[in-house]
This record gives sequence, structure tokens and C-alpha cells, in this order.
Amino acid sequence: MFKRVTIVALVVAAFLVLAVPALAWNGLREDYTTTAACQTCHSGTAGIANVYHRWSETGHANAGGRANRLPYGSSCGGCHSSNFDPSKIVPTPTATSSTGAVSWTGGNATPIAPQAEGDAATSESFVGCSSCHYGANVAGGLAIYGVDSNDTAHMAPYANLSNAEICGQCHSRYSYATTPVPVASVPYMAVTTPTPGAPIPNPSPTSLLQPQYAMGYQMLGEPGTGWVPAGLSTVLQVQYPGWTPMPDPAATTAAGLQIYWQIDGVDLPWQYRGHDGSANQYPDWKIEGHAGALDGLKAVMGPNPPARCLECHSTDYITAVEAGKTPPTGAEAQYGITCVGCHTPHDNGTAVGEWSEEFHPQLRTDSQKELCVTCHNAELPVNTQASPGAAIHHPMKEMIDGYGAIDVAAFPSVHKGKCVQCHMPPTTTSPTGGNHTFQIIEPEVASEARVPVAVPSGSPTPRMPYSSCSGAKGCHTRPNEPYALYLQDTIEQRQEWTHARVAAIHDELDAAAVRLGYADEAAAQTALVAIPEADRTFGQTNFLKAYTNVGFVESEGSFGLHNWDYSRAIVNTALNQAKAAEANPPAPRKWVVSLRVSRSTIKKGQKVFFRGAVLDGWGFTGKGKITLQRRMGGQSWRNWKTQTLASNGTYDIQQRLNFAKGKWYFRVSMPGDGGLNLAAVSPNRTVKVK
Repeated sequence: MFKRVTIVALVVAAFLVLAVPALAWNGLREDYTTTAACQTCHSGTAGIANVYHRWSETGHANAGGRANRLPYGSSCGGCHSSNFDPSKIVPTPTATSSTGAVSWTGGNATPIAPQAEGDAATSESFVGCSSCHYGANVAGGLAIYGVDSNDTAHMAPYANLSNAEICGQCHSRYSYATTPVPVASVPYMAVTTPTPGAPIPNPSPTSLLQPQYAMGYQMLGEPGTGWVPAGLSTVLQVQYPGWTPMPDPAATTAAGLQIYWQIDGVDLPWQYRGHDGSANQYPDWKIEGHAGALDGLKAVMGPNPPARCLECHSTDYITAVEAGKTPPTGAEAQYGITCVGCHTPHDNGTAVGEWSEEFHPQLRTDSQKELCVTCHNAELPVNTQASPGAAIHHPMKEMIDGYGAIDVAAFPSVHKGKCVQCHMPPTTTSPTGGNHTFQIIEPEVASEARVPVAVPSGSPTPRMPYSSCSGAKGCHTRPNEPYALYLQDTIEQRQEWTHARVAAIHDELDAAAVRLGYADEAAAQTALVAIPEADRTFGQTNFLKAYTNVGFVESEGSFGLHNWDYSRAIVNTALNQAKAAEANPPAPRKWVVSLRVSRSTIKKGQKVFFRGAVLDGWGFTGKGKITLQRRMGGQSWRNWKTQTLASNGTYDIQQRLNFAKGKWYFRVSMPGDGGLNLAAVSPNRTVKVK
């Protein structure tokens, strides 16, 4: 059946080619292969994946809704259609609205002429397969489909598809083409009273266009160059922080290039004039850490890093494994975390936008909450803790979830599941697109951001729409404080305190290393981890615990902001552990037991709360059972209630006192553990029963 269908298709196509022998090609490239050609096989035929039908539900397949809108300047068709050539646009206004909206036609007087017509400005009225896969050598050489004799889509190395420049062709809004394009011009005709049904003229005639997208970029290269990508910079001037735009003024007067936000006088790609916030991802991404994830890894690990590192540092490694192909070695890997490391070009997926559920970010996971921690985790099993002496690597998930540190009670963060809300707040006036620099926009930074353009008299001053603390959902916004500026001091104080605490821990670890007989912290850690855990002394164990705990906080990188309560507990514990690292076995010390009561005077039968904590002599949390004791007057102490200490060394006992009237005394007893901690009791507390 497959062969019969194929033969029929080839015969019909061949007939069309013969019937229209004088086709002039559409768009820029004669080797652009239409999606119809790809659909023939990529619809589940002969075991080939059904990519076409999954793609057909995505925004790329449905991008043509604005392709007919081809105003001079931004030229929507360049990114909302495929293989677009603005020089082929015949600027005959077809709109009849008095709003000035103008649609431009292709050469055959239809809004977007199909490729078969031969002289249209575009080949397809959507983002087709060959916009990203370049072209294919269609069986039989069917010109109606477009033929790439290099068969680039099938022959180029699979790794090339991880190249972010493929997406950057269009997702670099307000960058501009390196070469202006000559286009036709329609003179302006003033229309004081629009006539219903009359065409709307072009109010800004021009003979040049400097498109704000790439034109003719051969993103997968050619066989003669070893399939090396040509480089987006050859056709597109991509914006970058502090750039000075130098386009041709005659081509861009009506277009309006990107207007940046300025921070400390430096232009940054946080646009004031945007494209619904969803077309500037490439320049954002290019200046942040994901883009350099592989280069940074090789700088630390050498030119051939191991596969376990490539699982999070190399998109071409990740996609090769998923596709069942032989993955590249560390030396062969080419790309850091690029667009397809997080997004699925051929599948809408189930994830919806953080600020608009109508928006589909096409993520590799079912939600934003799952995506970031796929890599940003230390691979510690849930509710476990790290091993003493281990070097912890970016434990963002563990910090947010509040587990993993040694001898520190678990405590989840209020920020759990909010990576996107804090790291990707919209930086345009439209909330649909996230900030792909992934930088925290502190309240003070947002409030001081300005646009480097003159504002017309009487117009409001443009301002950054959100900070990371306010965000599109207004998480911490207060009346008259749109950026949650009141939190700036809190952010700075907590991070400064944590940095100081970390520095103090390292100083203490250096001192402890000398006490243990080593030159410094690094030398002690190297030597002590080589000792079997069962053979380590009390001091050696505490040294390694402190080393891992302080590394946990440093490597996580937020210095208190992701989970203040847990981070604070970690560094306090680590400092105690470092101080307890002694060369000789320490002398036994008594437990430190506290007790407080909720009421000192009650009526008979009322409830009283007995609360407190147990620490050992080095400041570590106690483990085991406490006993609450009572007596009245000259009576002897009697054991009354027992309770096992919580993981943070606390206890909480609630009881109704149906005791005789008078003054009752209470205390808590903690038995010795047979080791370094001796038995101890708390101070007495009294409750008067009336």
C-alpha cells in the first residue's frame, strides 16, 4: 500500500511540474523544501515518527495568522511565514479599515501565494519544516516541493539541530539584518475622510527595508564546509548589552529598533517596546549561563568531560540519547544548554504559561516546576542527607525542598515550585513572555531601570513592569510599591549575613585543620575522606560535616534567598561542627535542656503546653527521649510524661492539669547517651493551680 501511494504521489507531482514548466521560484531559496514533502513520510508512515501531526498543533504551524500583515519595518512575514523575500512584496494596500491597518500582497495578488504560484514573496504561510531543517532532496526531484541537492535535513549531523542560532533567526526581535533590502514604494495619499471600501495607502513609503530577522541563513551549513553552521552573525546583527545600533536610517525610520531598559547606564535586553514579550529569547539567552554551560564545564573538567556531566551541560548529548543515537563524547560535544534543551519544537506538550494558560511554552516536562530541577539538583534522594566530606554540586532542588544538609532538620521553602515566577518575570509590558536571562531582577534594579529614549512631553515615563519579587502575579506587591521595594533591604541583609557566616566557617575549618594536624581545609578534607567512616574520630567527622554543609550553601548560590530558614540553620550548624573538630577526643559534656510553659497560673483542668529543646555540649541537636517530671511542695520528683525528640531536637507536650490546688514544679530530664553527652535536667518551671 505504501509503495502504491508513493507512486501515485510521484506521478501527480510530476504531472504538476510538467504542467507548469516555467515556475519562477518563491522567496529567497530555490532549495526550500515545503512541509507537504516532509508530511509524506513524517506522518507515521512505515514506522517513521508522526512528527508532522504533533508539529501541526504548535505555534509554529499556526504562525500564519499574522503573516498577511506585512507592514514596512518589522515585516511580520519574515518570521510568520517561510522562505520570505520582502523584495517580492507588491505593496498594494488591500485593507479597507480606517485604522490604517494594511495588508500587502504577493506577486499573484493573493495575501500569501502558495509556492506553486512561483512568484510569491514566501513559500509557506507558516513556519515550515525547512525553516529549521533547511531542505531535503525529494525523491524524483519534484520541483513543486523544492529540492535541496545536499539533502541537508537528512544528511547534516544530528547535533546541528541543537544549535540555538536556528531559533535565533526569528527569536531575536529588534536585531536587524546585515544588509538592507530594496523594496517597491507606494506614495502617500492623504485621506482626510476614509471612504468605506476604499484602499488604505501606505503612510510611510520607503524604498529600503532592513528586516529584523535573518534572511537566507544556512543554519546547518553545507557538505563542503564539513556541515559547520554558517553563523547567524553573517546575516543578522544580534543585539547585546550596551550595543550601539548602526542600521541604515532610511530603512529603519518606520521600524523602530529595540528600545532597551538601562541599568546603571548600560543597555540590557529587557525591552520596553517588545513583541508580546515572546520574540527576544535568543539575545537574552546568549548572555547568560546556560549558553556557556559546556564551555564552562570544559574549562573546569578539561576538554573531554565525562558523560555524567554532559547529561546537564550539553544539549547535543541530551537529544542524541533521547533519539536513541550514539551520543557525543565530551570532546565531541558542541553545544551548551540551548533552546531545544528545554523546549520541544515538534510538540505542544501539556505545560501552559505561568501567566497565561493560553500560551504553550512547549516544555520537555509537564510543568515549569519540574523543568529547572531536572538539572539544578545535587542528585540526593528525597529526605536523605549528604555524606560527610562530600562536595555538593548545585543543590537548588534540595535547598528549595529543604533537605540534604547533615544534622539539619528538614524545612521546605515558601518559594518551592516558583523558579519561573522569580527568575523569569516578564520584562516587557506584555506578561506572556518570560525573561530568558534568568537573572533575578531585584526591586531596586527594577525601580531604577529607564529607557534610553526621550519621552514625549505629557507622556508617562516608561518603567520596568515588574521585579522578581512583585512579578506578573504581584506576589509581594503592596499599594504604591509595585516592585516590592521594601524587600530590598531584607534581600541584602540576608545575603550579607550568609556570606559573612560562610567566611567564618571557612576560617574555623582552616583552624580546625591545623588542630587535626593538617596544613589547611583542603588538605584536611582530602586526607579525612580517605579514612573509613567507622574509623574517624569525633573531631574528624565533624570537620567533614562542616565542610559539606558550608559547600551545600555556597554551591546552591542564593545565599539565603531560596530558603532562608533552612539555609540559616545549615550555616549555624556548620559553624558548630567546625568548632567541634578537635584533634583529641573531647571531654564529655552535659546535654543542654530547655523548658518553658505556656501558663504560670491556671484553673484546674486547663491545658498547659510544655515546650523546649535539647542540644549537646557542642550545639548539635539532641536525639532520643526526654522525660517530663513533676512534684508538689516537698514531694520527690516523679516521672510523668515521655516524648521522642523531633529531628531538630525539640519537644512539645500538651496536657490538662487536673491536679490539686497549689504550686506545681516541672522539669525535663535527658539521660546520657553512653558517649560524650552526660545526663542533664532543665531548669525548674512552676504552674499554680487555683
